[in-house]
Amino acid sequence: MAGRRTALIVANDEYDHEGLRRLSAPAADAAALSQVLSDPRIGSFEVQVVHNQPAHAVQVRIEDLFSESRPDDLLLLHFSCHGLKSESGELFFAARNTRPNRLGSTAISAEFVQRGMRAARSRSIVLFLDCCYGGAFSQGVAVRATEDINVLDSFPAGKVGSGRGRAVITASSAMEYSFEGDRLANARGAQPSLFTAAVVEGLASGEADRDEDGWVSLNELYDYVFDRVRDQNPNQTPSRNVEMQGELYLARSSRRRIRPLPIPAEVEAARTDANMYTRLGAVTELGSRLDGEDLAMAAGAYEALVTTIRSDIRSVAEAAKAAVDKAAIRPAETYVDLGRSPLGAPPPHHVVRLLGPPIARLYRVREADDWIRVNEMPGALGISVGTDQPRSLTGTIQLRGHIGESTITVAVAVVPQLEAPSPPPIRDQTAHAPEAIGRSPVVGWISGTPPTSGAIAPPPHPQSNTGPAAETSAKPNQGDPLYRFLARNLGTAGIPIAIAVVLLLLLLLVAGSP
Repeated sequence: MAGRRTALIVANDEYDHEGLRRLSAPAADAAALSQVLSDPRIGSFEVQVVHNQPAHAVQVRIEDLFSESRPDDLLLLHFSCHGLKSESGELFFAARNTRPNRLGSTAISAEFVQRGMRAARSRSIVLFLDCCYGGAFSQGVAVRATEDINVLDSFPAGKVGSGRGRAVITASSAMEYSFEGDRLANARGAQPSLFTAAVVEGLASGEADRDEDGWVSLNELYDYVFDRVRDQNPNQTPSRNVEMQGELYLARSSRRRIRPLPIPAEVEAARTDANMYTRLGAVTELGSRLDGEDLAMAAGAYEALVTTIRSDIRSVAEAAKAAVDKAAIRPAETYVDLGRSPLGAPPPHHVVRLLGPPIARLYRVREADDWIRVNEMPGALGISVGTDQPRSLTGTIQLRGHIGESTITVAVAVVPQLEAPSPPPIRDQTAHAPEAIGRSPVVGWISGTPPTSGAIAPPPHPQSNTGPAAETSAKPNQGDPLYRFLARNLGTAGIPIAIAVVLLLLLLLVAGSP
């Protein structure tokens, strides 16, 4: 993929004007399309989404897309919104502030988009129009028109960049409109999601890769979308206008083409032999081929076994079915509990291995709940979940193998983080310690330290109260003359009172000295 790959998705589902109905799908469709286009395994686009913005803001983003392009860039512009036709027949795309009777100043004209496409240096530009169409008329004019107006008339060949690669693909070939005054009266309702859903499914699943060459071309995608839309709504017909030389590849495909190798003539002869036991021997041989490393040989054996299941007698058909079942897709786990994850934590991740022979480990994700992140790996499946919002969910992942299908159930609980408890306040060890007064023999032996010279002794360091050493250091020296004098005259119980009296006298002396 040479050059940059840039996509701009314009989605408008809410409108200020009461005459423009709110659309139900553009926001969700834009998110799904953005995800598949930006996936490095699929589209590798740099994607920007403009959601419910006024017309002038949308025009700036469109002009930036085209003006900043280079020749080798691939540009993709997608509209999901109301499409309106003016009295003069000009097509407009509705924005948040669009007024149906002031389209020129409040909507994005198809001509504006054409000018941007013509001015762009890029040689590869794709425009997707997934719009609910209606007509806009002057105030007071009541019109109910039934004739179709071809959308591609607004993007005629040669007008969007002569000699360059340009493609316009629309969700419908016609515009049905019904206005009374300037109020849109679309009786069918607004359902613009069918087209975009088909685009997303074709790219994400790889089913749009019709030739299974590992790439989804623009023409392949259109053919796939056309068939899907027509199957679900025969009244809607997607259309295209492509001015390109050669193929334009929009995305990679996870589909791997396996061309079945025909089984040897002698094995085919044994499979169709009149003797039941000979046919059972052929089933055994086909089963061993199905389990082998050669995928083409395994695919050929699988086709032969399926034919046997459908056409042979019960005993032989059951043996063939047992061989096929052993090679069907088989995840090592069908229930994955990602547990409880704190809000905002790294996403929990789990890998599910696929069991069985090589052909059983070929698979693709057919469908998964939108909150489940899936990473397809050779022979395994990576599963993770975002932790950006608290939730408790259970969902499924549908896997389609070369043989069979399987479902994996995923459960997770994202819970708010508990605030860490505040640490206890640091206690000031010296706040309640008695102030030490220097050169006092009484204070000296009370603190357990000898009197020192100096003005003021430092506060005592906290000591442990355990152990004999601590008990010894905490007691005054009983050989001290003052201690013996106090003990003899006051008794041991009166010593604390005497000490308090002495301290009080010392404080009074200090306070009264000049």
